Amino acid sequence: MLKTKILLFGIFLILSSGCISTAQQKANISQKSSVESKPNVLFILADDLGINALNCYGNPVIESPNIDKLYSEGIHFTNGYSNDPTCAPSRASIMSGQYVPRHKVYRVANRYKKQKGTLEHMKYLPPENYKLQGSGAGLAKDKVTLAEAFQKNGYATGAYGKWHLGKNELGIIHQGFDKGFEIIGHYNFKTYPHQDTVDNSQYSADFITEKTKEFISESVRLKKPFFAYVPYYLVHKPLEPKQKYYKEFKEKYKNDTGFGEKELKVLAMIKSLDESVGQLLDYIKKLGIEDNTIVVFASDNGHYKTKNNIFNQPYRGYKGQTYEGGIRVPYIFKWKNHIPANTVSGEPIIHIDIYPTLLGLTKSKFPENYILDGEDLTPVLLDPSRKTKRDALVWEYTNYARYNPRKNTFASQWVNVIQMDGFKLTEVVETNGYYMFNLNDDPYETKEILGKYPNIAGKLMRRLEKWKKETGYEPPKKNPDYTGNTK
Repeated sequence: MLKTKILLFGIFLILSSGCISTAQQKANISQKSSVESKPNVLFILADDLGINALNCYGNPVIESPNIDKLYSEGIHFTNGYSNDPTCAPSRASIMSGQYVPRHKVYRVANRYKKQKGTLEHMKYLPPENYKLQGSGAGLAKDKVTLAEAFQKNGYATGAYGKWHLGKNELGIIHQGFDKGFEIIGHYNFKTYPHQDTVDNSQYSADFITEKTKEFISESVRLKKPFFAYVPYYLVHKPLEPKQKYYKEFKEKYKNDTGFGEKELKVLAMIKSLDESVGQLLDYIKKLGIEDNTIVVFASDNGHYKTKNNIFNQPYRGYKGQTYEGGIRVPYIFKWKNHIPANTVSGEPIIHIDIYPTLLGLTKSKFPENYILDGEDLTPVLLDPSRKTKRDALVWEYTNYARYNPRKNTFASQWVNVIQMDGFKLTEVVETNGYYMFNLNDDPYETKEILGKYPNIAGKLMRRLEKWKKETGYEPPKKNPDYTGNTK
C-alpha cells in the first residue's frame, strides 16, 4: 500500500514540475487592492519540513488541509531550496539575505571538536562560526536583518518561535523585532530570554500562534503595517505530537507495516503545524486584512531521516545532506488579488531570495550600502510565466561529523555545491574531488555523470570559483591534529 502511494507521489511531482498557464487567471484578477495602506507580511517558517511532507506537494499520507488551501490560493514553487541542509545557517541566510560565507553562520555546532576520531582524520579545518562574547554563535550585529529593513520602512515587527541565531545581544529583540522572544521545544518549552509569566506546559505551536495573533491585532489597532515572522518549532525533534492526532494516525495505519512510531508521530506533528497555520489564516480573514496581507510559507531545510523516508522520497538524501532531499523545501506565496491563485513555478529559488522579494512586493526601500545575494522574485510572483535572472545557486556546507574508520568516510563533511541550468556539481573539499548530476532528467540523483560532461563540469567549476571570490569564501586550513586517513 505504501509503495503504491509513493509511486503515485513521484508521478505527481514529475507532472507538476513545470509552469502552468496563467493567462485566464490573470485576466480575472483586479488590478486594484481594496486597501490603500502598505501590505502586511505574515511569514511562516516550518522546521525540518521537506518538500515532500505536505499533501499539496503530492504526499498522499499527509493531512494538511489548511496549507493545501493556502497552496491553492497562491503560487507554489517546485524547485525551492534552503541555503543549507541544517537550521542555523539557513535561518541566517533568510534573515540576512546573504550566502553563508558572508554571514558566517556556518554550522549549528562544531561536532567534530567533540569527536576525536573525526578531528584526527580531517585534513582541513572549516571556518569558525561568528561569535559575540556573552551571546554565543549567531548572526552578527552589522548585518541588516529583514526585520530591521522593515522597521526602517515603518513596519511593526514581531517574532515568536525558533530563532537559533544567538542569544542576549544577538537575540530576537536586538535584531530588528519590536516584540518577541525565542521558543524552543514542544511541551515544557524554553523561552529566551526567560519569560516568568509564560505557561510552558501548553503546546508551543499553540502558544506561538496566540502570541502572533496578539501582535497582529495590536498592529491593526495602531494602524501600522506589520511584519510577523512565525518560525514554528514543528516538526523538529523531539517527536512530541499531540496525543489526539497521534492516536488518529495510529488507528488509521494500524494494518500498514510501512509506518513505525516515528512516522506516525511526524504525521501527527505535521497536522498540528497545519492546524496552527489555519488559525493564523482564519484570524487574518476575521480582522478583514486578508486582501492586504502577503502570506509566505516555507521551511528551513529538508526533513530528517526516518525508517522509510516517506517525507523525503522520491528525492535522495535528508537533513544534513546536500542531496535534493536535504535542501529542497516547499515555498508558497499568497497575496489575494495580486499573486495569481493556483499557480506554479518551476524556477529555482532559494532562501536568500525571501529578503529582497518581500521588500520588492511591499515596495519598501532596500537598505543602503548592504549586499543582498538573493533575487527579487516579484516579477515571477505576479506573472508565473516569467523567469529568474541569475545563472546559478550555490551552497557551502562545512559540517564534519562521525568519521567511520572501517569505511574511511565521514557521515558528513565539507562540500561546496553549485547548480546551473539543472546541472548540480559538488566539490568534496576533503578529497579535492567532484561529482555531478543532471537534475533535468535525473532529479532523484541516481546517475553520477561528471565524466560524461567534462565541458559542463568545467563551466560549473569556474563559476564556483568566481562565487568564492565574490562572497569572501574562506579557503580550507590545514588541520594540525590530522593524523592521516588510514583504515
